[in-house]
This record gives sequence, C-alpha cells and structure tokens, in this order.
Amino acid sequence: MSQRVALAACALTLALSAAACGSAGDTADPASTAPADAEPTAWQVRPVEMPDLSLLPESVQAQVRTRFATLAAVSGRPNAPARELAQAHGDIGLILMATRFHTGAEASLRNAEALMPRDPRWPYYLGQLFLLTGDPARAVEPFERALDLRPTDLPTIVRLGEAYLDRDRAADAERVFTHGREIAPESAAVLEGLGRARLALDDPAAAVELLERVLALDPQATRVHYRLALAYRGLGDQERAERHLGQRGDGRPRLHDPLMQDYFWLLESADAYNNRGRLAMEAEDYEGAVEMYRRGLELDPDSAELRHGLGLALYWIGDGNAAVAEFQEALRRTPDHAPTHLSLAIFLAQQRRFRDALTHFAAAAEHDPAQVDAHVGQAEMLRNLGDLAASVVHWRQVVTLDPTDAASWLEGAMALVRLERYDDARAWLAEARERHPEHARLSELAGTVEATLAAR
Repeated sequence: MSQRVALAACALTLALSAAACGSAGDTADPASTAPADAEPTAWQVRPVEMPDLSLLPESVQAQVRTRFATLAAVSGRPNAPARELAQAHGDIGLILMATRFHTGAEASLRNAEALMPRDPRWPYYLGQLFLLTGDPARAVEPFERALDLRPTDLPTIVRLGEAYLDRDRAADAERVFTHGREIAPESAAVLEGLGRARLALDDPAAAVELLERVLALDPQATRVHYRLALAYRGLGDQERAERHLGQRGDGRPRLHDPLMQDYFWLLESADAYNNRGRLAMEAEDYEGAVEMYRRGLELDPDSAELRHGLGLALYWIGDGNAAVAEFQEALRRTPDHAPTHLSLAIFLAQQRRFRDALTHFAAAAEHDPAQVDAHVGQAEMLRNLGDLAASVVHWRQVVTLDPTDAASWLEGAMALVRLERYDDARAWLAEARERHPEHARLSELAGTVEATLAAR
C-alpha cells in the first residue's frame, strides 16, 4: 500500500482543529494593543436565552448556569462597566460554543464585541465559531476585524490568510502571510500559508522553497507534501512530485494559540477530554493522549471519537495490538464510524491483510463517501488482490472527488492498459492530460496507447 494513506496521516487527522477558541477569562487583556480609533460594530446588544441543558452532563450544566448567573448579576448593577458586561457575554458565548449551542454563541460573542469593539478576542472567537460550524466564508470579516485590532497576532494572521485562500483570494493571502513572515520568519504555519499563496499565484519555484522550509521546521506537517507535489509538478520535476504525493497526510504545522489551547480545558466533559487528547497528539505526547482519552471514556464509554483517538495514541506508543483492540471495540459500539474503519484498514494493509483491509476501506467509503483515502485504499487493495477491473471503478471515484490527484489518474490509466482496454485508456488519458498537461508519465503512457492502437 502506498504511503499516501499511511497511518500517520490518520493520526494527524486529530491535529488541533482551527475551529477551536479559548477561554476569555484566563488570558491577558489584548485590548490595550488595539488602536484608539477602533469603530464600534453595528450590532445591537440583545438578550440570549439559556438553552435546554438537559442533555449535557451535570457538571457542564452547572458551568453554563454559573455564567448566565454572572451575566445577570453584572447586568443588574447600575452603571456596570462595559468591559465587565462584555466579558460576561463573551464567557457565555464561549461556553455555548463549547457545548454546541452555536446560535446563542454567535449572538453572545457579537454582544461582547459590540460592548468592547477594541477587544480583538471577540471577533477572533466569532471567526473560529464560523470555522467550527462549517461556514468559512463568514469567518473572513471577523478575522479581518481581529487583525486590525491586533496586527502582530500570529494565530489571527494564519487563520485570516487561510480563510482568504479558501475564498480564492490568493493575493490577499500573500499580503497577510508576508506580514506574518516579517513578524515570525521561522513560523512553519506562516511559511506554509505563504507557500500556498505563491503556488496559487503560479510561482511554483517560490512555493517549493517555502514549503520545503516548512517540512524542515516541522516534519509532522504532512499536509504540506501535497502542495509540494503540486509545486514540483509545476516545475516539471515529476519524480519529486510523486515522492511527496506518496507522503501526504493531514498534519498541520504547529501554531501556538493560547486562546484555542485554553478552550480545550473549558469543560469537564468527555468532549473536553477528547480535545485534550488532540492537544497531546499535536504535541506528540502520546502517553498523555492515552491518559486523556481514557479519562474521557470513563465519562462516555460509547464515544467512537475517544476510542478511535485512544487507538491512534496506542499505535504511536508502539502497542499495535492494543490499538487494533480499541478500533474493534469502537466499531462494535459504533459500526458506522468511518474514521475508525479507515484507521483499521490502513493498519491491516500494513500487515498485508489486503482482503480484510478492503472490507474496512469499503465501510469507510460507505459511511463517508467523500473520504478520498477510503476510495484510494479500495483501489489499491483490489489492485494488490489482482482485480484490476474493479480497481478502475475506485480510481474513477478518486479523481472525481480530487481531480488534482495526478497519481490516481496515472494508476487508473495503467490499470486500463494492463487490462488491454486501450480505447478506454485513451479516453481516460485525454481527460487526465487536460487536467495535468505537464505530467510527463501521463504523456508517455498516452503515446504508448496511441502506438498500440495504431499497430492494431
């Protein structure tokens, strides 16, 4: 099995989510760094009702009620300072965000920003909330406001730059990441963003230089390999492109963000321990991650996320048998958990148990059809088992989901050639070369197919 779906990639899917936020009460006041002429927002402060807490653990219910009580007490004081009111609203926004009451969280964070428009925390948290809820387009403006208020804050720079890239605003992203590089020249997260921006602006040489530096600074940032593959391909260096494509994963460059880090300690719940386990995994503290996941499972033994995380952490400390046992237990309790199927499939493939791995890759794809690696895994297992015709079906699914994956275009074409389906191979390669005209091996294979058809 190729390294592109290595277990390391799955482990790093637990990397710290960019959508997390931090506890306002435990951080130094950043408002003092904001410009004096910051404009207030147009939002009008409005009441936020306490949601139905009945499904939350009692300890978390108590935390939510305490924060609402604090707001009521501050609001009831004549001439209460705006700073205290903003803090109380913001604290409610964070606790509601952590407990997934997203509508109330948004209103509360906007209340806090309206009361203290010079405090960059509240727009920053709002941007993180939009990332958490899968609405990155709405994250741009809050991150812009946060950066205006705190221009040297690296987490805000990185999140805003990434938001620009997600919106195909590469020039804006380059500007923001260039500013970040002036502040922190050796920040892997900043250099990765700048490399992505240069790649999007059709400067593969600059992208290669930047992204290679990222890997030198942070080898666990495995998602960089994919962008490097694209950059080397743009330079015509197909050998290096293929090598990096085979190493791609989901690991993000490390970025210290105190606000997000504090967030993971906000709740006493199974979710909170899951987040703490993720933090430990990000820091490569796998023993610590095992402890966090096990403590979370004490609160919620049925959590597939916690048990999957525990399996990954056990794998990384070298206990493969225990890891498999946790994966299997997770699937016994939650048979449709796609990430666990994927991790178990990769482990089995590494053991050359191709048929068993195929079963779990197929289950992962069934429960998460958009999971590209699940389709890659099926294609590779079928190829290893000698069923090339069936593998072609899955290579087609891969390139449909990710047309930029030149390696899978090539694999599908090679399978068709081996099956002597030359007309199908010609059509496949024509489509592949339209998307990857610079890919040397696709061009060579297309020439071979045309020669074969001509000879016939």
